[in-house]
Amino acid sequence: MHRGSVTVRVDGTSFSLKAGMGILLAPGHVEAFQFSRRVKACQSWCHIVPEDLPEKMTFPASAFHRVAKCPPQVMAVVRLGLQKNRTGAATSAETHSSCCLVLAAIWAFAASMGEDRVERSLNQTALAKFHAAVESLGSRQITLASLARQCGVSEGHLIKLVRECMGMTPMEIVWRSRVTRAARALSETGLSVAEVAEQTGFANAYHFSRRFRQQFEQSPRAWRLAAWGATAR
Repeated sequence: MHRGSVTVRVDGTSFSLKAGMGILLAPGHVEAFQFSRRVKACQSWCHIVPEDLPEKMTFPASAFHRVAKCPPQVMAVVRLGLQKNRTGAATSAETHSSCCLVLAAIWAFAASMGEDRVERSLNQTALAKFHAAVESLGSRQITLASLARQCGVSEGHLIKLVRECMGMTPMEIVWRSRVTRAARALSETGLSVAEVAEQTGFANAYHFSRRFRQQFEQSPRAWRLAAWGATAR
């Protein structure tokens, strides 16, 4: 998919493709395509006859009916191969070479799916490490750099990964977690606001109060009064 988006239904199961993505479809299935009306679609496709595949070139069953990112170099080779194959004056040798280009591109795309699975696994591991790090923070200070080191990824990758999955940056998650634990301490203990701030990792009561108001739209003291008043009733 070069531009726009499409929903592909294969035997009743839907797959969504956006620009830069692709899908391998196997024969013997019922397929339907619904293109987005908001952006004009541009896509490339080709039909491979199994008998025309070189000997020993097979595609694993796991590669079919799975959406994956299509590497830019694969997209470029597909466009080149299809362009050469559309020229009416092409010789048989040129036609053969263009078909080989397309086959090589599709083979590379299928191989990239394995890399995509590895990347997803690494991302899941990094996310699990991130959640564990946030849960075990206590009062100690932490930076984006140290979080990234614990997760085994770069700072930029961690920001992208957490933002895609949770809609916030890693440090926003950290501060929200600290405030949530502080709110629980205010409700369940008799510690002073300053003590709660210190035990949950805030630099001072002012910093704590500012973050608390941003998240709960009231001061820590107002939160405690509301919680203890509800308990008293």
